[in-house]
Amino acid sequence: MHRLTTVLLMILLLVGCGRQSTPTSDILLIKGGTILTMTEAQPVVEAMAVQDGKVLGLGTAAYLTEKYPDAETQDLAGAVLLPGFIDSHVHVHELGRDRLKADLTGVESVAQMVERLRAFYPNPKPGEWLRAQGWDEGVWGSKGYPDRAELDTAFPDNPIHLESLHGFAGFYNGKALEAAGIDTATPDPKVGTILRREDGTPTGVMLTLAQGLVNKHIPADTPETTRDAIVAGLQTMAAAGVTSVHEAGMDSERLQAFRDLADAGKLPVRVYGMLNGNDEALMDQWFASGPLIDPNAFFSVRSIKVFYDGSLGSRTALLAEPYTDKPNEAEPTERISPEAVTGLAERAAARGFQMAVHAIGDEGNNRVMNLYEASLKPYPDLDHRWRIEHAQVVLPDYYARAAELGVISSMQSSHAVGDSKWAEDRLGPERIQHAYAWRKILAAGAPLIINSDLPGEPWEPAITLYFAVTRADLKGNPPGGWYASEALTVMETLAAMTIDSARAAFQEDQIGSLAPGKFADYVILDRDPRKVPPAELKDLRVLETRVNGKKVFGE
Repeated sequence: MHRLTTVLLMILLLVGCGRQSTPTSDILLIKGGTILTMTEAQPVVEAMAVQDGKVLGLGTAAYLTEKYPDAETQDLAGAVLLPGFIDSHVHVHELGRDRLKADLTGVESVAQMVERLRAFYPNPKPGEWLRAQGWDEGVWGSKGYPDRAELDTAFPDNPIHLESLHGFAGFYNGKALEAAGIDTATPDPKVGTILRREDGTPTGVMLTLAQGLVNKHIPADTPETTRDAIVAGLQTMAAAGVTSVHEAGMDSERLQAFRDLADAGKLPVRVYGMLNGNDEALMDQWFASGPLIDPNAFFSVRSIKVFYDGSLGSRTALLAEPYTDKPNEAEPTERISPEAVTGLAERAAARGFQMAVHAIGDEGNNRVMNLYEASLKPYPDLDHRWRIEHAQVVLPDYYARAAELGVISSMQSSHAVGDSKWAEDRLGPERIQHAYAWRKILAAGAPLIINSDLPGEPWEPAITLYFAVTRADLKGNPPGGWYASEALTVMETLAAMTIDSARAAFQEDQIGSLAPGKFADYVILDRDPRKVPPAELKDLRVLETRVNGKKVFGE
């Protein structure tokens, strides 16, 4: 009996020791700083526990340390943790692809364009397409669009495509026009304009859909380069604190690239796909199959992005009254008919898709709101969360209508700042009061999300936040902000860039805030955005970014 008792005691000791020594190393306990959860229940906490890619618990450091004594710990060292930024309107493929193009941001002359092209392409092979991006069509539209003469002289043997900042204009040299067969006799397309010299020859600038006359002759990317561009863009965004994006306007090729990357587990951040609603064949295919909803919220396709009117800078947006400056040079544009948009909206409501229509001008926004109201009337209880992308200039009744119907205004703080140099010239002193009007939208009780529309303007979340709060450019101009009464607070902007953007993708139960059971998507910043001077918001530094608890940026 004595020997048996001894053996039993040894077994019990071994089992007990085993239980005590088994570490809960799969739990990460984060403490030593400030955690902003973007929830009402626990808006600020000291510590957070993460397990299996999800938030396990929130509370005081003492409580969670006692509850999970063997957890791996991470000391924030005074830094601030908050939900990862959701950029709810991006063109991430272009962001990655632009790394392979010359940067024309801020150029003020064709000579500067030539200089940057020569620096980027020091020894181009004859016939090689030279590509660049970033000249501001709004600024050039005010002072006069460029002419290709200097491009022709500098690059007589290479076709050139210079994409504008917002994509509503393209600038080409004579070699590119020759490749496309465009000359004096070429008529303007149904939607778009070929700008011409006095003798009728093309200047090289093509507005809106006229760009397609040339672009279709540019060698297409391979599937591999498309995937590489997407990953490069997403990795760049992860380094800036972005954990989820809404990709605006996927065509068939890019959609397949995203699906391939998702299937292979190679998407570094989450992607909410918005189909190119202007592609009729693509939409017929997706209406037949229905939305793609990932229960893990990593790659879903549920939204339809429709390009309706043009842009304010190029004077192609639809306004209810003529442009204040140079009305005779305006080319108000419908890139798709209202009847076609109505057909999309009716099928979207019936098939469970979200509508997201690009509308810039006040008349453009008015027409979209009209067709939304009509298309949703048979579905009074539908949780539609339909969006208007940009909602840049609106009529005075827009705010109440958006609030009543629950239409989300998806807006870009960078656009207000970037357009401030010329927007009032286009609109005049009365209409400008209803442009970039974020505060009026919130005051009416209508939903608002803030995003970047990258890669046009500066897009990093810290800069997007800075623009929304200050309404000033990166140099602090104009002092006090441009129409500063429409500025947002830090917390309003953070909500618009996290939980409200998650809600705009039907994902608020999974991401956008930090709560037990939600995915552990978060960013660590060097300082608390609530406590830094507004002028310093743009300088906030990202220390670490995690998606599903997995580090996608940081040491």
